[in-house]
Amino acid sequence: MVVVEGALGSVGRGGLGSGGRVGDGFLSGGTPNRIGRSEWRSDPAQFASASLLDAFGHPHAAAVAELLRNMLAGCRPTGRRPLQEPYSIRCTPQLLGAVGTSTAHASKVIEDDLNGISDNPLFFPDEGVVVHGGNFFGQPVSFAADLLASGLIQMGNLAERQLDLMLDARRNGDLAPMLSVSPGRQHGLQGVQLAATATIAAMRRAGMPASIQSLPTNGHNQDVVPFGTQAALNALELADSLRWLHGSLAVALRQAVYLQGRKPTAPECAELIGRLAAVVPAIDPDRPLRGDVHAAADVLDRCAGRLLDESGELR
Repeated sequence: MVVVEGALGSVGRGGLGSGGRVGDGFLSGGTPNRIGRSEWRSDPAQFASASLLDAFGHPHAAAVAELLRNMLAGCRPTGRRPLQEPYSIRCTPQLLGAVGTSTAHASKVIEDDLNGISDNPLFFPDEGVVVHGGNFFGQPVSFAADLLASGLIQMGNLAERQLDLMLDARRNGDLAPMLSVSPGRQHGLQGVQLAATATIAAMRRAGMPASIQSLPTNGHNQDVVPFGTQAALNALELADSLRWLHGSLAVALRQAVYLQGRKPTAPECAELIGRLAAVVPAIDPDRPLRGDVHAAADVLDRCAGRLLDESGELR
């Protein structure tokens, strides 16, 4: 940064200053990447920094970051993690915040639709008219359901990548591959990961928007249709698949704590692990895990209910 400042000064240009927007090129190995390295590593929740997310400018992302900071309060880092975590960790507030924004939009669209009148024709006795039109045309809700589907799939991508991060011995903080108690003899979560990759592949295939698949019917009277029911059912099925992925990730978290031999230092995280451990025994030895995944998903459902208000927004 000092060299760049000097170069700019030599040609009569102002300095870069120290504002929040610093080019990624400077952060990818230059001097700023080394300054404060120890301070950055001392804060495991830095990726959810209030200043960082306020600068991002998206309120739902800031709300997710606040929740993560509360969850991670009291966490003591090991010092073995990299300065910059993979995007599946570092960009979690931005991704989930975007889903929150999309969900809020879809919720408003659906609320407007439920409060509207979709019959045909409509009778307006005060005006003495009968109006034939197309208020039954559910394009707004169809678009909204497809938007929800996109968010569900991207959250599935996130969960599957986080699961892979936990099972990869090169990146999971010196834990055993597949979180097995006896690598090479027991599979650990290998089967769960295989099912997770198949699940996210199926979710991606379902990502084609239903709202644009118009086909004429009814003697070409209905020559353009929104397929809103298909869009809504697709989003519902994707939500069920995402729940399974989250349950799989929760089983992995529980097993990682078992292998480490210690609970998380963050009280909120320790409480969650305790709830999981109460219904998901350690995988020692191997066993079928379908029931464990569903039990873990049930725990997450109950925890999510405590975090959301009646409108579905984060408390």
